[in-house]
Amino acid sequence: MYYSLVVYVYRMNKYLKFAFLLITVFVNNYTNASTITFDQNNATVWLYMQSIAGKISGNVNDLKLHCNDTVYTIKVNTDSTFKIMVKLGNGDNKIWATGTNGSAAITSRHLTLTLAYHLLPDVKTYAVIENNKPVLKLQLITNPTGRALHYLWTPSATNPAACKIISKTKAETQVSIPDVNGAYYFNLQIVSDKDTAKFQTYIVRNGKHLHAYDMKKDHAAWIDTAIIYEINPSVFVKYGGFDAITEKLAEIRSLRVNTLWLQPLCQTNDSGQGYSVTDYFAMRTDFGTEKQLYNLISTAKKLHFKIILDFVPNHTSINHPYALDAAKQKDSSHYYSFFQHKNDGKPYSSNYIFSSNGLVSYFWKDLVNLDYNNPEVQKWMIEAVKYWMLKYDLDGFRFDTMWGINSRTPSFGKRLNTELKLIKPDLLLLAEEKSSDKIVYQNGFDAAYDWSADTAWVSQWIFQTHYNAHKSLTVFNAPNISKRSALLTKAIFNNSSITNRSLRFIENNDLPRFIGSHNLEQTKMAAALNFALPGIPMIYNGQEIGFKGSPYAPRTIFNRAQTIEQADTIGLFPFYKKLVKLRLQYPQLTSSSINKVSLINSPNVMAFHRWKGNRHVIVIVNLGESGATATFAYDANLKQYLQGDNNLKDLIKNNNYEINTNNASTMQIPMQAYSVRYLLIEPKI
Repeated sequence: MYYSLVVYVYRMNKYLKFAFLLITVFVNNYTNASTITFDQNNATVWLYMQSIAGKISGNVNDLKLHCNDTVYTIKVNTDSTFKIMVKLGNGDNKIWATGTNGSAAITSRHLTLTLAYHLLPDVKTYAVIENNKPVLKLQLITNPTGRALHYLWTPSATNPAACKIISKTKAETQVSIPDVNGAYYFNLQIVSDKDTAKFQTYIVRNGKHLHAYDMKKDHAAWIDTAIIYEINPSVFVKYGGFDAITEKLAEIRSLRVNTLWLQPLCQTNDSGQGYSVTDYFAMRTDFGTEKQLYNLISTAKKLHFKIILDFVPNHTSINHPYALDAAKQKDSSHYYSFFQHKNDGKPYSSNYIFSSNGLVSYFWKDLVNLDYNNPEVQKWMIEAVKYWMLKYDLDGFRFDTMWGINSRTPSFGKRLNTELKLIKPDLLLLAEEKSSDKIVYQNGFDAAYDWSADTAWVSQWIFQTHYNAHKSLTVFNAPNISKRSALLTKAIFNNSSITNRSLRFIENNDLPRFIGSHNLEQTKMAAALNFALPGIPMIYNGQEIGFKGSPYAPRTIFNRAQTIEQADTIGLFPFYKKLVKLRLQYPQLTSSSINKVSLINSPNVMAFHRWKGNRHVIVIVNLGESGATATFAYDANLKQYLQGDNNLKDLIKNNNYEINTNNASTMQIPMQAYSVRYLLIEPKI
């Protein structure tokens, strides 16, 4: 009896399920067969104009798309698909579609697109000189909210003297510049309801001459005398972070360097140098808090440092939420088009790595390339850079792997330059890219790396002869000593860029430590040479004490209980202090001028001439392991700047050498092994 009851219940349950299935099919086929579906899922987006795509099934009439309070009429294609552009507002945007099938109403699921940035008016601010009268102007590019705009021009509080703005609330206004030389900055606030957008431009007075800032030609004056100190916060001080860096700022400033480069601070999925970004709008917490970073930067500003931040625009970590979604959902992900998926055959494409997840990388498979042909990617990165710039009042950026973006989408650099310098024209934009390629500067960057033009080797430092991940193989330690001078001359005058502004270095966060492969005198020689070349010289943290740990190793450089100079056991700290002092003291060394100087029978020695106005310095380098003599001929080229009765003063050694153009045909300067002289030409006393 019990067994029969169980069988009966089982059979009835089976029949009921079958009946329910029949009813469901009937309802779908006869009462609600028509549907509206979207192709995309909820997403965070970076453009306020978005394309919404989908399809219908069955008979759908009067098809409408709703975006918040706006209703769009949808035209359906012959294949039952549709695509329509909608305008988003700030924050979350609710999107759904409706239609009818006879008397039945049909509604799609709700889609949420979150606009990740705040809509503000976009303008071009600029100054012009009309009939010797300075005028401030603006050109409205977009006003995405459509709200009324109100303008307010104000002079900067740091101007050399007080100046008058004739009509502060007009889009165009004349200004009065006092007869005091200097750069006069003018801030524009554009107020739209409760929102404010800020922009800046400037006018320079030099005597009776007025010059209006030209974004295409001008750069910040401070860049010409910039000397950079690069900091890797993850290894700078043991058990340190932001506070430990702040504690050592005064001593770093005692070196007389004037610009700090902080390696990436964005949230990352590893504890290394920070080039594996998982969130561009969040700070990695292992260095400290936002308050501690504010304190670091404000302290540095009080010490008259400029601050530049390392930013990583070419790629994200594979663990970035966008990359994870693109790898998982493929082309159904909103972020799939944010990333590179194909071999485009562009320069450096031979270095592509193609992963099974459909994403492309350079060299490191976990760092996946962004696709800058996508305007959303461009907007995303620009907003991220602006976020850091405005939040922490930064003075510039070093853009990691910019050679990759420039090779794939070279136009992005110009847009980046324009959008940033309309807000803060005094920024330094430093590209990790070849300074030997003038296109880099035409694309909007102020400076680039001292790399050779050879595209087969992406990052060949001009002094590097062979690649080695663990050793620094350079012209300074080339096995054939007799060829070093020729190699160095070629590196400076053929492989380098003399006319373009180069970042000059012997160490950085990607190179093996120089002193690990060269002796102390070779290291001093290379450093002195570097500080005598045109461009922007740099010291990488630890270089000033001869630290030999690899930049990729987690070994820390300093500790909190010991000063930087106390950690120097070989005398490099005072030597670098002297080099920095000389560079800033003598404008010849910060000018862009340089010429080769011919020598006679001087093996292993090379020389060049630096000048500004009628002031001159001759730099001599002996690359040999023994003493040598630099012999100059008193030819026409040399005599043209050896006018009058002069001496040569060695600025490094404080030795004097007499010039005798009347009674001798040559001039001889003794050189120690692995040495450099800065010979200042000055009148005899």
